Amino acid sequence: MRRVVITGIGPVCALGSDHEEVFTRLCNKEQVKVRLDKCTPAREKIKAEWYVPFPDLYSDGKYADKLAQAEKEAAKSAYAAAKAALIAMDDAGLEKADDNTMVIVGTDSFSMEELIEETVKFDTKQKMYSMMIPYTIQSAIASWVTIVLDIHGMSSVINMACASSTTSVGICYENILDGKCDMAVCGGTSYIGDRNMTMFKGFEYLKCSSTNKNGDVFPFSKEKNGFLLSEGAACMLVIEELEHAKKRGAKIYAEITGFGCTSDAYNIVSMYPGGTIVEDMLRKLIGDKKVDYYNAHGTATILNDEVEADVIRRIFGSRENQPAINTSKPFLGHTLGASGALEIGVCADSIMHNRVHGNLCGTVLDDLNYVPETRDMQVDTAVSASLGFGGHNSAVMIERYRD
Repeated sequence: MRRVVITGIGPVCALGSDHEEVFTRLCNKEQVKVRLDKCTPAREKIKAEWYVPFPDLYSDGKYADKLAQAEKEAAKSAYAAAKAALIAMDDAGLEKADDNTMVIVGTDSFSMEELIEETVKFDTKQKMYSMMIPYTIQSAIASWVTIVLDIHGMSSVINMACASSTTSVGICYENILDGKCDMAVCGGTSYIGDRNMTMFKGFEYLKCSSTNKNGDVFPFSKEKNGFLLSEGAACMLVIEELEHAKKRGAKIYAEITGFGCTSDAYNIVSMYPGGTIVEDMLRKLIGDKKVDYYNAHGTATILNDEVEADVIRRIFGSRENQPAINTSKPFLGHTLGASGALEIGVCADSIMHNRVHGNLCGTVLDDLNYVPETRDMQVDTAVSASLGFGGHNSAVMIERYRD
């Protein structure tokens, strides 16, 4: 029976571009957030005070040669995915991937900033960047990863809202299990910045983003009022068939042992009442295994956290029987299409270090094993769950690798 392991983790986010650094900063409960600039009339209408900024992609010259073409011709989300893929390859100790390596990248929206800039330019000056179409289409994201890595396997972009990158990892996992390839580069990317902060205001209209004056958000707490929005991030993983990884002497972070994916088929924004579709997905994924750590979707939105908390209680029972629960979004911001891959990386590091990072807590919801401070504990099995708009639900189970 084929097995699939994680051998490379490549984050590009506000907390850093080295997954060990990102994990350490999460364990220290660090945030990188900036106050929203409200100098323009468009931004004056936005109620949010804070957001997590997009990382500085271009200051690090380590991959300058490999990314030179992408820097000129790729949108920021595509460039971030390509850079994250290079970081993951380095982390995996790979100079070159197999030629038939699969590439699947999750994302959440088209390149808003680039499209708006070109639209305004065309409207006011009747001029447009000649590469505007490949500059802005979502499929270009996966294309840039394959171009930068010089690999020729199947490549695709998946858009399943906040479940996008979790699903990309799950699909690659299943393809490796089925023997269609021995290696995959998968994960997600997101960039939603533009001159008018359009997406930020859009989330406010949906009552999703927090308006807390200091930028702190409190998932699974009575004080929750929405998430801390991130301008964007990326994270790519290298996953391999076990014998393929062992043959080249790869460092193995964890083993992927399951993937679940469902559709609520209920509402374009709201979760299915009671979370029964999510519950069914998680029950099938977990089976009779003991889960030590659950990295929750945990957006701090009013309805979602209540539903997810109810699902956790029904599956695991009372607080003392539940796994340690946290959510990485108060510190990373909600990175939308990139969030799942970042959180799977966090789960892998939790297994490697036997550590679960703490949370920002208000008055925590009743009967929930939500971890207030970073906890040293045995972590052999972890589940990362992502629940997106449109009823897209995905979860991945990872376990300590044992030969």
